[in-house]
Order: sequence, then C-alpha cells, then structure tokens
Amino acid sequence: MEQHTLTVDQLYKEYTGEVNYKVLKGIDFQLKKNEFVAVMGPSGSGKTTFLNCISTIDRPTSGSIIINDKNPYNLNDEQLAKFRRNELGFIFQDFNLVHTLTVEENILLPLTLDEVDQTAMSRSLEEILQFLEITDIRQKRTFEISGGQKQRVAIARAVIHQPNLLLADEPTGNLDSKSANSVMQLFQSIQDHFETSLLMVTHDPYVASFAERVIFIQDGILYNEIHRSEKKQQFYQEIMDTLTFLGGGKHEF
Repeated sequence: MEQHTLTVDQLYKEYTGEVNYKVLKGIDFQLKKNEFVAVMGPSGSGKTTFLNCISTIDRPTSGSIIINDKNPYNLNDEQLAKFRRNELGFIFQDFNLVHTLTVEENILLPLTLDEVDQTAMSRSLEEILQFLEITDIRQKRTFEISGGQKQRVAIARAVIHQPNLLLADEPTGNLDSKSANSVMQLFQSIQDHFETSLLMVTHDPYVASFAERVIFIQDGILYNEIHRSEKKQQFYQEIMDTLTFLGGGKHEF
C-alpha cells in the first residue's frame, strides 16, 4: 500500500470582511512519501494560500489536512509548535535568516529550540554543512555571503532536523539562473538523501521541471496535473503548454 506524507481533503479557504472572498474551493490532493511536487497557477489562483494552509500559517475554513497521520489543526499551541519543528521544514524566497547570527548558528536554530543534546547537534551540523558544501562559510554572518549561499543556509536550517515534509515558497525567486539551478539540484539530492517529501510553489516552469509532478491551481480549484517523463525537455514543454492554456506568460504565474 502506498504511503502518503500529506493528504488534503476538500480544502476550502474563505476570507471574510466587507466582501467575502473564496480562495480555495474544495481541493483534494495527496503527496506520496519521498515525492517532489511543484504547485503552479496564475497570480491570485490560491497556490500560496494552499501552501500556507498546509504549513499551518493559515487556518482552513473547512476540510482536512493530514500530515503523517496527524491533523495539525487538532493540536494545541504547544503541540503545534513542536509539530512544526519536528515534522515540517520551511524554505522561503527571502531566506528569513537571522542577520545577527553566524551561518552555523542560523542552521542550528531548530535544534536549539528543541534543546537537542550538544553532541547530536554537532554531528547533525557537520553532516549538513558537508552535504550542502558550505563548511567554509560556517562562521560568516549572513550579510557576508551571496544570495545562493544564503539559500543553501536556509535549506540547511530547514532540513537539519530531517523533516518528513519540506515546504518551499518561490525558493529561487531571488536567485540568478545559475544559483537557481544549483538549488534545484540540491532539492533533488535532499529528496534522495533524507527521503523527504517536497511541496514547492513556483512561477518558473524551468524550476518546476525538476519536480516529479506539477499541479496547477486556477480560481481556487485543482485544474490539472502532469507527470515528469524520462525526457526533461518534454516535461518542461508540457508545463509551458499548460501555462499558456491557462492564459499567461511565465511572469504572471
């Protein structure tokens, strides 16, 4: 029987105010264990809200989200904080690093918050520094390193506790093409090395082509999905064709 890291069932999200706005309209989705899926869609389609609901940043209006057989929205605040630290890893476009800390201090933050034993922390740190090839910048402050290096540090912090689910929101948005390519290759290595499931929102079809599957959200519903074939160029073209059909160029997604 196939194992799923994430199961989303009839997910609805509505913002209320002077005018009520339905963002998500009954999305069903499953992410298999050790699967890499990209999420795409036009601006305002609901893809970021979808990710925010899964990451527990934004509470759904209705529906269920099950991550490793747990519904995080049934947990109290203390349990939820621990769940986030243990089960989830987060990577953002703007890195979200603490500028007053060194590279290695930033990376160790999740383990420090969990009061992990010093010996175990040191062992995990050395492994992740070597894996991401950033040992030489470990004592530098974040303002002393490049954008590509910052994203590697952010990735290291996100995976040092070996989460079951890694969530990324436009992780290459602030990077040049060379750094973006390097980061996406890292994602594939992380998937293999740590057996982590990855869910990534991106507007970039080239970045999305690194995933095994791409889902497309439009007007708050799951519009379509395509799977990677053996030929990456063919997969990229299928992504481009779908985006064109949805009505917009690369920079609108």
